[in-house]
Amino acid sequence: MDDVPPLRARFRRGLWLAVCLASLGLIVRELAAAEGEAVRLAYQFQPSEALHFEYKQNMTMDFRLPNLKRKLVSQTIANKHLRVISVDADGNALVEPIIDRTRMTSQQDDDAESKFDSADGPDGCPAEYRPVLATVGKPLVRIKFAPNGSLLVADSVTGDGKVSKDFKDDPTLNFLIVFPDHPVRVGDTWKDEFEAIANLDKTLKQGVKLRRKYRLLKLDGAQAEIELQTSCLTPLRDPLIEMQITARLLSGKIIFDHQRGQIVSREMRMESQVLNGNGPNTLVNTVMTQSERLVPNSKLANREK
Repeated sequence: MDDVPPLRARFRRGLWLAVCLASLGLIVRELAAAEGEAVRLAYQFQPSEALHFEYKQNMTMDFRLPNLKRKLVSQTIANKHLRVISVDADGNALVEPIIDRTRMTSQQDDDAESKFDSADGPDGCPAEYRPVLATVGKPLVRIKFAPNGSLLVADSVTGDGKVSKDFKDDPTLNFLIVFPDHPVRVGDTWKDEFEAIANLDKTLKQGVKLRRKYRLLKLDGAQAEIELQTSCLTPLRDPLIEMQITARLLSGKIIFDHQRGQIVSREMRMESQVLNGNGPNTLVNTVMTQSERLVPNSKLANREK
């Protein structure tokens, strides 16, 4: 009989432990269910809408030549918008990307900084920036996208706004994320592969196969956080080609509003080191960051005012 209280105590402790484990299992199941929620990622463009974005790029290039080091630092800030021309019954959207304003700076070593602002107009515009100025405020390409972000058709647009049908559907024109045609859960991955074109000289070109791999990192309400990694599948043995292709190997994170069907922001980064990238016995180190975010039209208009 003296052993009864300890037995009861052990029974109570065992019952308490069982209840705790059951509760913990319920919590784990609830968390697993939340993490396992499947969502459909797709664009939802509306006819005649305009989506405004702020874009920023910073790049540093270090050139190491025999007995000489050079450094080039540049920055580009742009306001741009995506004009939705039409959306058909299947959700395919015909859009025009337009740059509204561009500000660019560059500096080599301790030389004077070169500056350009498209808002200043053609007067006093440095000669090297005139091709950039000519593109501001004008649509250059018209693209039809499927709801999953796949590029369907791309046409060039002439200066008078007319569409030219001789434009090839270059997959590198696709600035959207390509989504799978099925719902995805946190941890799921998908990819798309395409061919980029590198220029060997004025006439000779070479195709290089690239792969973009995506992973759904997490869901926070309507926002989906997506990881992007870009890799090159074609062996690069020519430094001239490598210098052109590495600039496309961006990796980073994208925030996508899966309820509105729009990209909210992107944060990308690229680092490369190319031997003989600027001639024999040279080494070129490049670090580039890109950021882009969706801004409300009213906020953009107030800031510009």
